[in-house]
Amino acid sequence: MSEDIQNVFSNTIVPVDPRRTTLLMGSLEYVAAEVVVAKVIRKMIRADNKGWMELAYIHALSLPFMGGTAAFFDPNQGYEGDDSSGKKIGFGTHIMDGAKGIPAVILAQYILESFSKGFHAPWFNLKDLMITAGTKALTRPVVGFVYDYLPRNVQQSLEVLEQLFIRQREKSTLKTDKKSTK
Repeated sequence: MSEDIQNVFSNTIVPVDPRRTTLLMGSLEYVAAEVVVAKVIRKMIRADNKGWMELAYIHALSLPFMGGTAAFFDPNQGYEGDDSSGKKIGFGTHIMDGAKGIPAVILAQYILESFSKGFHAPWFNLKDLMITAGTKALTRPVVGFVYDYLPRNVQQSLEVLEQLFIRQREKSTLKTDKKSTK
């Protein structure tokens, strides 16, 4: 039991752990991309504007949940190279991989709303929820598009963050592709 409690704390802190510089940089880069995409989308559709910090809190808080809440989906394909069928990873694959993060961002938004307002129902505004979910889905293709043009150290940081999501997925009890023990 005590190990489980320590694991919860560790999983929450690890994406922003200053001792893991490459992972921290990957987390900051990805959260920054998500916030910029969110601001652009909100500006384009003239939605209620959320502040930079509120968006950063929501998207940063989603990182500890990314792999675990998406475990019932197939694993992400990564940013570069070929997908499982041997074709170059395209926009459709990236958007599907981005959409796998929607449960994590919804959970993060719920947690943040609960901390700021207390438990209440309904805790969400449907329009805002759809914008946040769309932002999560669209950030992955945006990052995938610019990935080849990024400096190598930025690419490595994003790859380390992707490895964190893979590890989270592997340990999740929601994973559907578990090996049979028979």
